[in-house]
Amino acid sequence: MPTPQSARRWAVLAIVIAGLVAASLAGIKMNSQSQAPAPKAAGGPVVIEAEPVRVAELLDAVTAVGTLRSAESVVLKSEIPGRIARVMFADGSEVAKGDALIVFDASVQQALVNQARAERDLAAAKLKRTEELFQKKFLSAAALDDAKATEEIAAAKLALAQANLDKMTIRAPFAGQIGIRQVSVGDYLKEGVELVNLEDLSSMKADFRVPEQISGRLAVGQTVQLQSDAFAGASFPAKVVAIDPAVDAAGRSLLLRAELRDVSRRLKPGMFVRVRLVLESRLNAIVIPEEALVTAQNRLTVFKVVEGKAVATPVVTGLRSRLDQRAVVEVIKGLAPDDVVVTAGQIKIRGNNVPVKVAEPAPAKGPGGPPEKSPAKKAP
Repeated sequence: MPTPQSARRWAVLAIVIAGLVAASLAGIKMNSQSQAPAPKAAGGPVVIEAEPVRVAELLDAVTAVGTLRSAESVVLKSEIPGRIARVMFADGSEVAKGDALIVFDASVQQALVNQARAERDLAAAKLKRTEELFQKKFLSAAALDDAKATEEIAAAKLALAQANLDKMTIRAPFAGQIGIRQVSVGDYLKEGVELVNLEDLSSMKADFRVPEQISGRLAVGQTVQLQSDAFAGASFPAKVVAIDPAVDAAGRSLLLRAELRDVSRRLKPGMFVRVRLVLESRLNAIVIPEEALVTAQNRLTVFKVVEGKAVATPVVTGLRSRLDQRAVVEVIKGLAPDDVVVTAGQIKIRGNNVPVKVAEPAPAKGPGGPPEKSPAKKAP
């Protein structure tokens, strides 16, 4: 007959064995539950953002910096020494071609002209008498030749004296706006001294350089847009009128000249300008935002929304530009003008022909939007 101590041992052992069996059964149940397939989530269309493609004029252009020049520009200088007798213009005024600008004291030159004219008249009279006597055979042919030579020499001296007299008056070589003079009446000047500048502002020229790599795409008549920091936001149209035949070996660049007509005369010679040279214009280009492009299998693709589904469509791109301050790209092949493309949310599209839903645009703030809440007032 078992003792009370052994009975207690058997009871404790039975309890321990029962607990181990219960724990094993619970672990098996939990493991089976963890390996069971999770319930499937409810399916639905992928929310994306989409836009219709645009048809717009797209420009292929290159930018450069340039310097403005007037149509004609000259710094007038004295050709012979002399003293200024009169100044015939006001600083900054408009002058016509041939107008007298500065007159030097020409008393000496005028006297030389008078002397040369008298000598020429005397030589001409002698030549006439010599010809009459030669016709009557009273003089030889040699005497007649001497008289002709004397008359020609006298005429040449008169022409020289008259030329020196004409140089005492500085005239405008072309119509334009005169600058600010650096001399005054009474100044005695040596030859070569700068007097005043004259600028023809009827048209302006912009000289700029472009890389030699695009030399094959340049042509006279191409469109140019000029911008100056002095007139923010303003654009001045111009056209290429000349292309330098030689490439600068130091900078590997080509010099171009564009011409524009600034009726308002706001632009000034010597100004720094930014130049945008249009190499090519596409009038009816199909363009999409750059963010609509994705790379799939090493080729460019867009997701086209067709009957509520996103269809992966390979495309061939062309020019890249900016429209309305937004980066866009031309699509040469793959899209039509009435297509709609996904612009955001492509990462959520898994596969092809995936159902999609175009997100509603955010409500506009201000007029037409939801009313703003008035600030709460503190209780008195």
